[in-house]
Amino acid sequence: MAMTRRELEPEGYRQRLFAHEAQQRADDAGRALELLLNDQFEPFYTITTSDNGKHEFLFGIAKHVPIDDILGLLMTGSRTEDRRIILWKTTFGSCEVIASAYHEREFKSLPKKLDGQAPELKKLLLEAIERLAVA
Repeated sequence: MAMTRRELEPEGYRQRLFAHEAQQRADDAGRALELLLNDQFEPFYTITTSDNGKHEFLFGIAKHVPIDDILGLLMTGSRTEDRRIILWKTTFGSCEVIASAYHEREFKSLPKKLDGQAPELKKLLLEAIERLAVA
């Protein structure tokens, strides 16, 4: 049976939201690369986990980032903002490096995504978030 327009609207909204979040992650990765290339990251937390992974958390400020959501526009009264980008870099052994970049709000939401799994990882993220507040 074919779905009606009313039934398809929530799915369309979900897909737009998913696409917007994916675009935000791609933009944050690009800004992180620019900050990295210009040596504009500052470390704020480092820890070694039981699997001998060295986790380094760094932050940088991306200047004049366009605000693309209505709530952000209303809150700031501006079309741009200076956005904090967090780089999470993990080194295993001497050569395997994994890195991810997040805007601050997304970074702070990571522990919730780990509920019920990876307690050591969740703990180190909570510690990093606490240190970020001070940095």
